[in-house]
Amino acid sequence: MEREQILNEIISTQSLSDYEAFDTLWVALTKAVNLMQGESERQRTESLFKKLSEEEIKRLLKDGSVDSLIFLDPPLETVIVDPDEKPDEDSTARIIAKVRSSRDSDPREALVNLGEILRRIRDKHAHGFKTESGSEDNEILSSARKILYLLCILAVSKLD
Repeated sequence: MEREQILNEIISTQSLSDYEAFDTLWVALTKAVNLMQGESERQRTESLFKKLSEEEIKRLLKDGSVDSLIFLDPPLETVIVDPDEKPDEDSTARIIAKVRSSRDSDPREALVNLGEILRRIRDKHAHGFKTESGSEDNEILSSARKILYLLCILAVSKLD
């Protein structure tokens, strides 16, 4: 029943704006993750991602919405970076670079990093994320919405 309910929530996003759909899809993905085994959210997410085949992950990573997001102009990292962020291993720029560089060689690693990018977009979105022109946030949320939709469909297909 839970699986069907999550799937209905995912499908219902088709008639929503990017802003509303992004939030709804994030909640749906969180619900799917919470149905997995594991102590922490990270462990449950890893458990779910492990159920995805390499082919499914590669297909997701090759979707045009991923390119739109990671090759955004101006660069995504300039929009979603935290003002206090230091250039280190966890910086937004490095995480985006990891997605770009590992899509073919290590798709699971690229998916984990793409998930982190989506989480950062969600955090920024939850705190009133707006760019100066406003067009970038529409483009970002539109691409992120498509990625989340595909990820949610894959996630629900792996639930027992």
